[in-house]
Amino acid sequence: MTLQTFNEYRDRMLSIMAGAETKLGHAVPPDSLMLDLARNRMARVLTAYHLFADRELFGPCAARDPAQRLRIKAIAAECAELAQDFRAFTRDCTINPVIDRWAGYRIDAQAMMGRIRRHLAAAEVEARYCASTELTPQAGYRTAA
Repeated sequence: MTLQTFNEYRDRMLSIMAGAETKLGHAVPPDSLMLDLARNRMARVLTAYHLFADRELFGPCAARDPAQRLRIKAIAAECAELAQDFRAFTRDCTINPVIDRWAGYRIDAQAMMGRIRRHLAAAEVEARYCASTELTPQAGYRTAA
């Protein structure tokens, strides 16, 4: 179940970034409202993903191998940092309108999307590992109904 949830978050983020990239391809800034909405949507999804990853995916993951534990811990820390940095990026865009600094904004936005993509690729490897170690209900176990 956690891998499916991870995949849903990943797919949402990739979809938001794909839409933003079409707008960033313009030499002249497109409608800034659409970019604002996409940034705010990404901030919400990234924050929700961070909470999910911390509480349900990487936090409870029981890695037996010390190197694996370190990788999972590093991915979890990177996830928290990424969510925080994206919120700061969004705040900066609110204070300094992107239309006024379009060329620099495009570079910053593309760098941020690259960072998110790299994180998602690395996190997927660890998410698959964590999903493979999830405890499954024992056969014959019944809940009181």
